[in-house]
Amino acid sequence: MREWNKTLLEAVASLVIILGMPANTLAQTPRYDLLLKGGHVIDPANHVDAVMDVAVSKDKIVAVEKDIPPSQAGKVVDAAGLYVTPGLIDIHVHIGHGGAPLDWFTPEGRAHTAPYGIPADIALQAGVTTMVDAGSSGADTFLLEKEEVMDRAKVRVLAFLNIVANGMQGGLEQTVDQMDAKRCAETIHKYPDIIVGVKTAHYWTEEPWDAEHTPWAAVDKAEECGRTANVPVMFDFWPRPDRSYAELILKKMRPGDIHTHVFAQQFPILLPDGKINPIMAEARARGVVFDVGHGAGSFWFRNAVPAVKQGFIPDSMSTDLHTGNFTVLSMTQVMSKFLAMGARYRAAVDGQPGAGDPST
Repeated sequence: MREWNKTLLEAVASLVIILGMPANTLAQTPRYDLLLKGGHVIDPANHVDAVMDVAVSKDKIVAVEKDIPPSQAGKVVDAAGLYVTPGLIDIHVHIGHGGAPLDWFTPEGRAHTAPYGIPADIALQAGVTTMVDAGSSGADTFLLEKEEVMDRAKVRVLAFLNIVANGMQGGLEQTVDQMDAKRCAETIHKYPDIIVGVKTAHYWTEEPWDAEHTPWAAVDKAEECGRTANVPVMFDFWPRPDRSYAELILKKMRPGDIHTHVFAQQFPILLPDGKINPIMAEARARGVVFDVGHGAGSFWFRNAVPAVKQGFIPDSMSTDLHTGNFTVLSMTQVMSKFLAMGARYRAAVDGQPGAGDPST
């Protein structure tokens, strides 16, 4: 009897304590910390392209489902009418000083072009959580870029290492002696977690060839580094009569190599009759990757619209943002335009009524 009375008293005491608690103490702990409700989820890796709810718990996405009850989340955000996507990757941007000398603004400076790298964390406002610097620095200047930007940015920053040891903006991009494939590969091997490839750009676009400047010098040196370090090469390329685009994408480039600025004016991606050039399909079958690399002057709608309508969709959409074009379009505007263009391109390609001309 005494044991029974003791149990009864303990139960009564517990009930009194519970009844004296605030109502919210009795509420069930939310299953999720955050719920993004009713957004259009685009998740290519998991083949999701639909209006879905996204639940987050302890900084991790734990559920992507339709109609998750708001009562299960501590905080609910109405995402109706918005796109929800994993962190975007921009594979062509420019950060840091590159090859610009620290005294670029003085009469004594070797080059007088200002550094054109943007602040890396600006990317976060557009949903970009990983950016890849496209050759701003080379073997001589990479450590400065790493310590100045990459080690301090909230966004993850990776890099294509310029085949030119000084990098860009330093006045040495046309110096073939600066294109040291061995040093390039050694630098990549030293930082394999953050250097993901090689970049060649802007080489000898108009001047006559001479003993030093042969047509394929930059391309061949970049490919030599890429093969040695076992990484892809990104090409910013200007065709010439004895250095053709077809030879670049069908013979010089390896599977996994990237041609950026694919919709720029100088590339014959369309035949005179407006049909897509067959070399594009042939190069893609070889494993060549095509990137937008929008920039300020490297995207021509007269190339992009007919190509996309015929089914040629670039493998990646990058911004080529730097201080020279950042004032033209902010990253948010660029990425928003890309998303909108993508939707209209798909509609145009599918022949959906009312899709209109995606170039407008």
